[in-house]
Amino acid sequence: MKHLLFALAVGVCLASCSKGGDYKIAVTFADDTMNGKTAYLTNYDNGDTIDSAVVSNMSVAFKGTVEDSYFSRMIVDGKRMGFVVEPGDISIIWADGKATGTKLNEELNKSDEELTKIESEYGTLQEQLDKGSINKEQFDAKSAAVDKKESDYFQELYKRNKDNGIGPWAFNNYLMSNDFSVAKIDSLLAELPDSYKTLKRVNKAKSDAKQKELTAVGKKFTDFAIRTESGKTEKLSDYVGKGQYVVVDFWASWCGPCRRAIKDELLPIYKKYAGKGLTVLGVAVWDAPADTHKAIEEMQIPWQVMIGDKKLEEPTDLYGISGIPHIMIVDPNGVIVSRGLDGQELLNKVAEIMKK
Repeated sequence: MKHLLFALAVGVCLASCSKGGDYKIAVTFADDTMNGKTAYLTNYDNGDTIDSAVVSNMSVAFKGTVEDSYFSRMIVDGKRMGFVVEPGDISIIWADGKATGTKLNEELNKSDEELTKIESEYGTLQEQLDKGSINKEQFDAKSAAVDKKESDYFQELYKRNKDNGIGPWAFNNYLMSNDFSVAKIDSLLAELPDSYKTLKRVNKAKSDAKQKELTAVGKKFTDFAIRTESGKTEKLSDYVGKGQYVVVDFWASWCGPCRRAIKDELLPIYKKYAGKGLTVLGVAVWDAPADTHKAIEEMQIPWQVMIGDKKLEEPTDLYGISGIPHIMIVDPNGVIVSRGLDGQELLNKVAEIMKK
C-alpha cells in the first residue's frame, strides 16, 4: 500500500478545464492554539512555498490569481492538508481537513470519501485476522485485492481529471501504488499532457524504477554508508555478504504496516532461524533517530538496526524504494534473492531458503 502527491507552483501549471481567475482561501481554526503561527501555501510537487501568512483571530487568508488549477498543500505548525487552488472562494475548516466552495475541491472531497472507504477495509481485515476468522494467507490475499481496488481508483481518477489539478495528484498516487518499470511509466506519460513529464514526483518515480532495476533479484547488493549518532560510519556491507542470509527490513517507527511486519513476520523469522545461517537487519529510514530508538524499545527488537544521525533517505533512493516496509533478502555471497515480499509470501520464501 503506497501513497502520495502533487502540485505545481503558479507559473508552472497544467492545463485546466476551468478558466483562470482570482482565488481567495479562508482558513478557520477551532481555537486560538494556532494564533501567531505561520501558515504556508506550498507546491505539493516540489515543496516550494507559494505564499505565507500569520494566523490571527483563529483564521488566516490568502488571495491571488491562478491561470490553471493546481494541487497545493497547506502547512500549519507541521500539520498539513492537500487541496486544489482554483478560481473562486475556497473555504477550509482546519479541523475537518477539507476545502469547500469550488468545483474541483468538492470532487476531491468525494474522492477522499471513497478512498477512506477503501482504506477502512484494511482495518476490517486486520480485525478478522486478530479474531482468527481468517488466517494469515487469507489476510494477505484479501489485502492484495484491496490494494488493487485502491490502485484502480487512482487510475480512474487521474484519467478523468488529467487536464486539471486533481489529475497529477491522482497519477502520482497511482504510480506509488504500483511497481512500474521506466518503460511502463513512459508509456503512461505518452497519454497525458506534456507538463506531467516535468513533475518532480513523476521523475522521482522514474528514478526509483531505474534503481529497482539496478538492484533487482539476482544482482549483487548495492552498498551504502550512514553516519551514526556517535559519529561513526556504518555500512550495509558490515552486515551482508558475510556468509549468512540476511533479511533486510527498511522501516520507520511511524509506519503501522512496518510495525505489523516486525511483529507478525520478522520476529517469528528471527526466533526460528537466528544463529542457524540467517539473521535480520533493520534499516531505519524517513524517521527521527529518537523515534526509532523508542520503537525498538517498545517492540523489543532483538536484531541490529542501522540508525543515522538524521532521517535517512539515501538507502531508499539507492534501492528505488517508494513505500515501506520493504523487505529484502541477501544471500551469504551478497546476492539479492528476494525483494518486496511480505506476509505469507515472505515466510514461505524464508522457509524455502532455509531448506536448501
